Amino acid sequence: MSTVPVWARIFVFTIALAGCQWAMGRERSRHVERSPHAGAVESARINARFQSQRARHWQADAHGNASMHRQGSMQGYRGGSGSYQASRQRDEAGNASRQRSVSLHGPGGAGIDRSGTASRNADGSVSASRATTVTARDGGHYSGSLALSGGRINYSGSCADADGHPVPCRNR
Repeated sequence: MSTVPVWARIFVFTIALAGCQWAMGRERSRHVERSPHAGAVESARINARFQSQRARHWQADAHGNASMHRQGSMQGYRGGSGSYQASRQRDEAGNASRQRSVSLHGPGGAGIDRSGTASRNADGSVSASRATTVTARDGGHYSGSLALSGGRINYSGSCADADGHPVPCRNR
């Protein structure tokens, strides 16, 4: 005769059965390739709440040239979505650059899009820029940009209502 109470066995069986039902709605995949000077990793997920994809690729040579690119996206079951992309490059002369972008949008229409670049030349000079757009559910939006060049920072930004008419931006 078992010393485990009947209610405990029923509880464990119920949890195990529920776990199997939950796991049946998931899919995953992954692909990996690597060599001494290059590689790639890609993956995807699908379940009851969202689906997503990610990828990363890179390569380099013996002269100091290298690059990397990654990207990903996600789609929620209620309509929200997001994505990103990023890349970096470097050459044998000492120049380097990077780019990045991100986009997030909710099911109600609100969202943010942001992108930016930065670079460094072999002589040490640096430049960078960033652009941002934010959209509210009611259709109003903010657009702004920031730039760094020659040691100076320049900013510009504006706000508009749902009809596109300029309105003052709120300060925090």
